[in-house]
Amino acid sequence: MKTKIDPNPEKDELSLPKKVSRRDFLGISLKALGGLAAVELGAAGILFLRSRSIGGEFGGIMTVGKIEEFTPGSVMEVDDGNFYLICTEDSGFLAVYRRCPHLGCTVRWMENEQKFLCPCHSATFTKTGDFNNKLVARALDYFPVIFDKGMVKVDTTAPIVRENHLPEHVSYPG
Repeated sequence: MKTKIDPNPEKDELSLPKKVSRRDFLGISLKALGGLAAVELGAAGILFLRSRSIGGEFGGIMTVGKIEEFTPGSVMEVDDGNFYLICTEDSGFLAVYRRCPHLGCTVRWMENEQKFLCPCHSATFTKTGDFNNKLVARALDYFPVIFDKGMVKVDTTAPIVRENHLPEHVSYPG
């Protein structure tokens, strides 16, 4: 008995087609690339939206130093935290955000003039972050200052918006 050989092996039910047309190849390739791009965008979106409240970094609680290390009347820039820590003359602490509330530019502390200056539009702020002129409608935002076991910590999770500086914005140890 002779076995009959199928002259058209492309139609075998158990095997894949041997010839793939150019159109099918491009269609499969585009679907695979589109799926890969969707996965990458999804992963990037999740990383972007995840909580940034990592301890010790901006977006979390940052330890700045020991209480006794700060001189009353001093202003210290904390680069990693995007804020200035002010130790007031009466040994209180205030952490002001470095971002100008008008255009979002980074304000600088001018030691000689004892004020903050926005380089974008020359707006000035007092040592406590209150605005000096009509270019800006409100004071610099601030962050809560926490004292724990003799250490000064600043909660940079979310800046607190304020219209003017008030005495209750200053935190005192003890």
